[in-house]
Amino acid sequence: MYDLSGKRILVTGSTRGIGKAIAKKLIESGAIVGINGRDVEQTKAVAEELKGATEIVPLAYDLSNPENATQIVKDFIDATGGIDGLVNNAGHGKSMAFRGVTLDKWQSTFALNVESALMTCQAAYNQMRRQKGGTIVNMASISAHGPGKWMSADYAASKAALVSLTKSLAFESARLGIRVNAVSPGMVDTDMTKIIPQANRDGMNIPLKRFAQPEEIANVVAFLLSDDSQYITGQSLNVDGGLHFKD
Repeated sequence: MYDLSGKRILVTGSTRGIGKAIAKKLIESGAIVGINGRDVEQTKAVAEELKGATEIVPLAYDLSNPENATQIVKDFIDATGGIDGLVNNAGHGKSMAFRGVTLDKWQSTFALNVESALMTCQAAYNQMRRQKGGTIVNMASISAHGPGKWMSADYAASKAALVSLTKSLAFESARLGIRVNAVSPGMVDTDMTKIIPQANRDGMNIPLKRFAQPEEIANVVAFLLSDDSQYITGQSLNVDGGLHFKD
């Protein structure tokens, strides 16, 4: 358990799957957490479900529109008085042949996976500069580090862009005591991947021979947000059960 007592941390895309597991872990670690989803009622319901000893701030915004990204950070700061951590988890993608990627699909993927992350990073960074410290974690993917394989080209390219954004901001912000890292999960057991048949899972030849649990990704994010990682910045940590060995 990492000590995040009193840390004000916004987690985008946190009403299900990996994002929800991250929010739960941070709350258990003592953080004040902003919960985000597109649907107002679902966002409130998850905030109520995860309610612990610390404050939870439900923030219903659709980040497929990058114009909402700055506002969600502003609302979180207004509610808590500042921001010590940001986790950019909101994103989407699916398996698709290259010939099926249209310009519209490419642009919508980049709008959510990159442009909204850019704007939340910028808004959080501006506040963290005033506070003289803070930590940002961007959720990338192993697809960012090679061919998309099981995911579409637009998804892989958007996650590669997110890793590049992470490194650029980390370089600029280090002198101010602000750390920026990315986490690149492999295959994770969520509601989106449960439909994958066991034969297909076996065919992926994951060295650790299983998908990750969302909580295992959350543990890494909590580590990067904690003071236990205070000398780590500009990194993209693969949490993939060894899949990267094959590239």
